[in-house]
Amino acid sequence: MKLADTRLGPILEAVKSRADSRRAGRTDSTFWTQVNRISAGPKAVEILRSPTLSLIAECKRRSPSAGTLTKETDLSQRAMQYAEDGADAISILTEQDHFGGSLKDFVQLQTVPVPRLRKDFFVNEFMVEESSQAGADLILLLAVCLEDAQLQEMTQQAQELNMAVLLEVHDEQELERALATSADCIGVNARNLCTFEVDPATILRLLPQIPETFVRVAESGLKNLGDLKKVQDVGADAALVGTALMHDPRQLSPWTAALEEYAS
Repeated sequence: MKLADTRLGPILEAVKSRADSRRAGRTDSTFWTQVNRISAGPKAVEILRSPTLSLIAECKRRSPSAGTLTKETDLSQRAMQYAEDGADAISILTEQDHFGGSLKDFVQLQTVPVPRLRKDFFVNEFMVEESSQAGADLILLLAVCLEDAQLQEMTQQAQELNMAVLLEVHDEQELERALATSADCIGVNARNLCTFEVDPATILRLLPQIPETFVRVAESGLKNLGDLKKVQDVGADAALVGTALMHDPRQLSPWTAALEEYAS
């Protein structure tokens, strides 16, 4: 089945259209003057490799599967609270049409004192370049969206710009392709982005197959402390949690405390 015929198709079409508009110079001319943060990919990777399961707390206003998650116009306070409550990194959804995000959100959150991951549906090298201009420490690349040559070229481009790459997979074939790249991190997504169905067993099956040379990240379907302990037990170095924390950010502080005790 072609991507255009899946639930991912309209998202990629919208992303490409907006990226083309930005590349054509229709972005606010004052936008980039607000950026004063430099990318620090190697430091971000080091942080995510800590002995305790690292938590990447996500900021997003909505999603196609969960609907509206918050009506906050400024996500800065939430992101700062995540950092204060022990998040090791912040993921920021910048896709506008389906997730309610933007690059302006990313710039607004540049004062957050932990690494920032730009999470979007990267379709070309221009989006990698603008991520560096926005001071991203990490970017998310999706194996399902990119051919092998693109994956390698965009990974190398990001690393040359001092950003780390989290390369996401959701099946064995995508994992085999990811292992052939120089990505810093490989994430296993329990959600099939073509159908939006979530199968937590995907993480438990694929994550142990990833060598320790990569930072191993569990993504999607993580709702509670028990879920986090399960992925840690199968080798996760980090876990990315979005919807659960958007619904109840108060969970984060108890999770971080419990995970430190669990690792000791």
